[in-house]
Amino acid sequence: MRVGYYINPQTPGPREDGRIIEEVIGQVDLAERLGFSDVWITEHAFTGYNAYSDPVVLASAIGQRTRAMRIGFSVAVAPYHHPIRFVTQCNLLDQLSGGRLIVGFGAGNSPDEFRGYGLDANDRHAMLNEWIAICLQAWGQNDASQGFAYGERFWKGEVRGRIIPAPVQQPHPHIAWGTSTDDTAVRVAQMGWSLLIGPRLPQVIIPRLRRYAQALEESGHDAETKARAWRDTGQLQQIYVAAPGEDWRATIGEAIEVYVRKSALANSGIDDLPKDDLQRRMAAHVGGWLIAGTVDEVLPQLVLRAKLGLGHLMCWFNFGHLSDHLVRRSMERFAADIAPVLAETAPDPDLVEELARQTPVAAPQR
Repeated sequence: MRVGYYINPQTPGPREDGRIIEEVIGQVDLAERLGFSDVWITEHAFTGYNAYSDPVVLASAIGQRTRAMRIGFSVAVAPYHHPIRFVTQCNLLDQLSGGRLIVGFGAGNSPDEFRGYGLDANDRHAMLNEWIAICLQAWGQNDASQGFAYGERFWKGEVRGRIIPAPVQQPHPHIAWGTSTDDTAVRVAQMGWSLLIGPRLPQVIIPRLRRYAQALEESGHDAETKARAWRDTGQLQQIYVAAPGEDWRATIGEAIEVYVRKSALANSGIDDLPKDDLQRRMAAHVGGWLIAGTVDEVLPQLVLRAKLGLGHLMCWFNFGHLSDHLVRRSMERFAADIAPVLAETAPDPDLVEELARQTPVAAPQR
């Protein structure tokens, strides 16, 4: 298992936005020096759940600072992007980064975000399907100049010419799809794309991975396509690696509460959590979305995920207004004492079978 650096810092308010963005850029620089293989950029707006909002612009800045890390969206929310414009931007990003772009996308779910962009969240899956079709159509015209008509319901137009520039990766940058359903995981495999999974316990991940793996094997894709799909199939996980003897619950307790409150607002539109609900969500968060503790406490939980056969782990260190100092120290402990072990951990089919027989555990409520 290799490790990537995932970016989704919350922001306290407008006076802090610039500082947090500057810190994030510095953390990406550190991640590359520490040997992280990828940087993953998400997309959230309006609620304070994310400090930068626009994954495309941030990806462009990161692409000019880094030299080895691949740059992925996890995820760009498809309904917020005009598909022709998005393909154009991705092609340019792929050129600017020397072919390092991974286009991860999803349907989105935030009521406030859809409302803010003047969209109906009930249309998100229909929009996503049409958006995918248009993007693939546009990428299929890389070698043509006669133009094409596109769209049905949500976007409709005609390109006279071609999308400029063409991407480095042909016919398009590698694609990954973030989804929480097993049926969509099958569709992702049939397309030869990578699967992005949110923070879930192994008992929940295993059935989805098995359906994905079976569909990928039955897809008829060549060995190279299947290997690439598996290589970027991975899981997101919030992580805090504490110093030996540190009372990490005291250190990051406030950050956990901040994150849980802002997550509820961003993902469900709940802006005032009752005390009992807040406590329940915080308790479920630790050990579910968040794996925290000393190296000795964190390592076994992450090794367990490596044994599932996942290609990579998207590591989310910056959350809930944690200070830059705490984020960096956590990253450094992870890179020194955990990442090398994950890199050497092989899949364990016997363990997977044992976990598969256990009752799946529901994902913590966001």
